[in-house]
Amino acid sequence: MNGYQIINWRYLSGTQVADRSLCRLARMHRDWLLAENEAWAQKLFRFLAYVNQSDWRAETLLRFVEIMKDGAAVNRLISDACDDFNAKNQIAIAKDKPLILESDLTAIRRIAKLSPPHSAVIDAADNWVIEVLKDAARAPSENEWQRLRSGPLDGLIGMSFALQWRYNFGKLFGVEACEVEPEMP
Repeated sequence: MNGYQIINWRYLSGTQVADRSLCRLARMHRDWLLAENEAWAQKLFRFLAYVNQSDWRAETLLRFVEIMKDGAAVNRLISDACDDFNAKNQIAIAKDKPLILESDLTAIRRIAKLSPPHSAVIDAADNWVIEVLKDAARAPSENEWQRLRSGPLDGLIGMSFALQWRYNFGKLFGVEACEVEPEMP
Protein backbone atom coordinates (compact mmCIF):
# COMPACT_ATOMS: atom_id res chain seq x y z
CA MET A 1 0.00 0.00 0.00
CA ASN A 2 1.27 3.52 -0.84
CA GLY A 3 0.31 5.05 2.45
CA TYR A 4 -3.19 5.99 1.30
CA GLN A 5 -6.05 4.79 3.39
CA ILE A 6 -9.77 5.35 3.07
CA ILE A 7 -10.94 6.67 6.41
CA ASN A 8 -14.56 7.45 5.53
CA TRP A 9 -16.96 7.15 2.62
CA ARG A 10 -20.49 8.06 1.71
CA TYR A 11 -22.72 7.40 -1.27
CA LEU A 12 -24.45 10.43 -2.77
CA SER A 13 -27.58 10.42 -4.85
CA GLY A 14 -27.43 12.01 -8.29
CA THR A 15 -29.13 15.14 -7.02
CA GLN A 16 -26.69 15.50 -4.13
CA VAL A 17 -23.70 15.79 -6.47
CA ALA A 18 -24.39 19.49 -6.90
CA ASP A 19 -23.30 22.71 -5.27
CA ARG A 20 -24.90 23.23 -1.86
CA SER A 21 -25.13 27.04 -1.96
CA LEU A 22 -26.47 27.20 -5.52
CA CYS A 23 -29.13 24.60 -4.67
CA ARG A 24 -30.07 26.63 -1.58
CA LEU A 25 -30.61 29.71 -3.77
CA ALA A 26 -32.67 27.70 -6.24
CA ARG A 27 -34.84 26.28 -3.42
CA MET A 28 -35.21 29.74 -1.85
CA HIS A 29 -36.71 31.23 -5.01
CA ARG A 30 -38.28 28.26 -6.82
CA ASP A 31 -41.85 28.29 -5.44
CA TRP A 32 -42.55 32.00 -5.74
CA LEU A 33 -40.88 32.24 -9.16
CA LEU A 34 -42.91 29.34 -10.51
CA ALA A 35 -46.08 30.97 -9.20
CA GLU A 36 -45.09 34.42 -10.51
CA ASN A 37 -43.45 33.73 -13.87
CA GLU A 38 -42.07 30.38 -15.04
CA ALA A 39 -39.80 32.06 -17.61
CA TRP A 40 -38.08 33.93 -14.76
CA ALA A 41 -37.53 30.63 -12.97
CA GLN A 42 -36.01 29.08 -16.10
CA LYS A 43 -33.67 32.05 -16.58
CA LEU A 44 -32.56 32.01 -12.96
CA PHE A 45 -31.98 28.26 -12.94
CA ARG A 46 -30.00 28.48 -16.16
CA PHE A 47 -27.80 31.14 -14.56
CA LEU A 48 -27.29 28.98 -11.47
CA ALA A 49 -26.39 26.01 -13.67
CA TYR A 50 -23.75 27.92 -15.64
CA VAL A 51 -22.45 30.53 -13.19
CA ASN A 52 -18.68 30.92 -12.99
CA GLN A 53 -17.99 32.30 -9.53
CA SER A 54 -14.48 33.39 -10.48
CA ASP A 55 -16.02 35.92 -12.89
CA TRP A 56 -16.50 39.25 -11.08
CA ARG A 57 -19.87 40.06 -12.63
CA ALA A 58 -21.25 36.53 -12.15
CA GLU A 59 -20.14 36.40 -8.53
CA THR A 60 -21.66 39.83 -7.93
CA LEU A 61 -24.93 38.73 -9.55
CA LEU A 62 -25.05 35.72 -7.21
CA ARG A 63 -25.11 38.14 -4.27
CA PHE A 64 -27.99 39.97 -5.95
CA VAL A 65 -29.93 36.73 -6.40
CA GLU A 66 -29.81 36.20 -2.63
CA ILE A 67 -31.66 39.47 -1.90
CA MET A 68 -33.41 40.21 -5.20
CA LYS A 69 -36.91 40.69 -3.71
CA ASP A 70 -35.70 43.58 -1.50
CA GLY A 71 -35.34 46.72 -3.65
CA ALA A 72 -33.49 48.71 -0.98
CA ALA A 73 -31.00 45.89 -0.43
CA VAL A 74 -30.47 45.62 -4.20
CA ASN A 75 -29.65 49.35 -4.37
CA ARG A 76 -27.19 49.05 -1.46
CA LEU A 77 -25.55 46.11 -3.18
CA ILE A 78 -25.18 48.10 -6.41
CA SER A 79 -23.30 50.77 -4.46
CA ASP A 80 -21.14 48.11 -2.80
CA ALA A 81 -20.46 46.51 -6.20
CA CYS A 82 -19.26 49.86 -7.59
CA ASP A 83 -16.85 50.22 -4.68
CA ASP A 84 -15.68 46.61 -5.10
CA PHE A 85 -15.17 47.13 -8.85
CA ASN A 86 -12.95 50.16 -8.21
CA ALA A 87 -10.99 48.46 -5.43
CA LYS A 88 -10.38 45.29 -7.43
CA ASN A 89 -9.29 47.26 -10.49
CA GLN A 90 -6.87 49.31 -8.36
CA ILE A 91 -5.35 46.06 -7.09
CA ALA A 92 -5.18 44.72 -10.66
CA ILE A 93 -3.40 47.88 -11.83
CA ALA A 94 -0.87 47.59 -9.00
CA LYS A 95 -0.19 43.94 -9.88
CA ASP A 96 -0.23 44.54 -13.65
CA LYS A 97 -3.19 42.17 -14.05
CA PRO A 98 -6.16 42.46 -16.43
CA LEU A 99 -8.88 44.86 -15.32
CA ILE A 100 -12.53 44.02 -14.82
CA LEU A 101 -14.32 45.40 -17.85
CA GLU A 102 -16.31 48.62 -17.56
CA SER A 103 -19.16 46.82 -19.35
CA ASP A 104 -19.46 44.49 -16.34
CA LEU A 105 -20.00 47.45 -14.03
CA THR A 106 -22.46 48.98 -16.50
CA ALA A 107 -24.48 45.74 -16.46
CA ILE A 108 -24.64 45.87 -12.66
CA ARG A 109 -25.63 49.56 -12.60
CA ARG A 110 -28.39 48.88 -15.15
CA ILE A 111 -30.20 46.81 -12.48
CA ALA A 112 -31.06 50.02 -10.58
CA LYS A 113 -32.88 51.43 -13.61
CA LEU A 114 -35.33 48.55 -13.98
CA SER A 115 -38.30 47.48 -11.92
CA PRO A 116 -39.25 45.27 -10.17
CA PRO A 117 -35.80 44.54 -8.72
CA HIS A 118 -36.09 40.75 -8.95
CA SER A 119 -36.91 40.99 -12.65
CA ALA A 120 -33.90 43.27 -13.20
CA VAL A 121 -31.60 40.86 -11.36
CA ILE A 122 -32.91 37.84 -13.29
CA ASP A 123 -32.50 39.66 -16.61
CA ALA A 124 -28.95 40.72 -15.68
CA ALA A 125 -28.11 37.14 -14.72
CA ASP A 126 -29.58 35.79 -17.95
CA ASN A 127 -27.71 38.43 -19.95
CA TRP A 128 -24.46 37.25 -18.33
CA VAL A 129 -25.18 33.68 -19.44
CA ILE A 130 -25.91 34.75 -23.01
CA GLU A 131 -22.92 37.12 -23.27
CA VAL A 132 -20.38 34.74 -21.77
CA LEU A 133 -21.53 31.35 -23.04
CA LYS A 134 -23.25 32.41 -26.25
CA ASP A 135 -24.72 29.36 -28.05
CA ALA A 136 -23.44 26.93 -25.40
CA ALA A 137 -25.94 28.26 -22.84
CA ARG A 138 -28.96 26.16 -23.60
CA ALA A 139 -32.18 26.17 -21.65
CA PRO A 140 -33.04 23.00 -19.72
CA SER A 141 -34.69 20.20 -21.66
CA GLU A 142 -38.29 19.37 -20.74
CA ASN A 143 -37.10 16.42 -18.64
CA GLU A 144 -34.50 18.55 -16.84
CA TRP A 145 -37.04 21.32 -16.28
CA GLN A 146 -39.56 18.96 -14.69
CA ARG A 147 -36.86 17.68 -12.33
CA LEU A 148 -35.86 21.25 -11.42
CA ARG A 149 -39.49 22.19 -10.81
CA SER A 150 -40.17 19.37 -8.37
CA GLY A 151 -36.83 17.82 -7.43
CA PRO A 152 -35.18 18.08 -4.04
CA LEU A 153 -32.40 20.53 -5.07
CA ASP A 154 -30.36 18.94 -2.29
CA GLY A 155 -26.78 19.45 -3.45
CA LEU A 156 -24.17 18.70 -0.81
CA ILE A 157 -20.88 19.64 -2.42
CA GLY A 158 -19.03 22.93 -2.02
CA MET A 159 -18.21 24.65 -5.31
CA SER A 160 -14.47 24.18 -5.16
CA PHE A 161 -14.86 20.48 -4.41
CA ALA A 162 -17.47 20.13 -7.14
CA LEU A 163 -15.15 21.79 -9.64
CA GLN A 164 -12.31 19.54 -8.58
CA TRP A 165 -14.61 16.59 -9.14
CA ARG A 166 -15.63 17.77 -12.61
CA TYR A 167 -12.22 18.82 -13.86
CA ASN A 168 -9.94 16.34 -12.15
CA PHE A 169 -11.88 13.11 -11.74
CA GLY A 170 -10.58 11.60 -14.99
CA LYS A 171 -7.00 12.44 -14.09
CA LEU A 172 -7.27 10.27 -10.99
CA PHE A 173 -7.69 7.28 -13.28
CA GLY A 174 -5.23 8.38 -15.96
CA VAL A 175 -7.99 9.24 -18.43
CA GLU A 176 -8.14 12.56 -20.23
CA ALA A 177 -11.58 14.17 -20.45
CA CYS A 178 -11.77 13.80 -24.23
CA GLU A 179 -10.76 10.11 -24.33
CA VAL A 180 -13.36 7.48 -25.07
CA GLU A 181 -14.01 4.95 -22.34
CA PRO A 182 -11.75 1.92 -22.91
CA GLU A 183 -13.36 -1.34 -24.01
CA MET A 184 -13.49 -4.19 -21.54
CA PRO A 185 -11.26 -7.19 -22.45
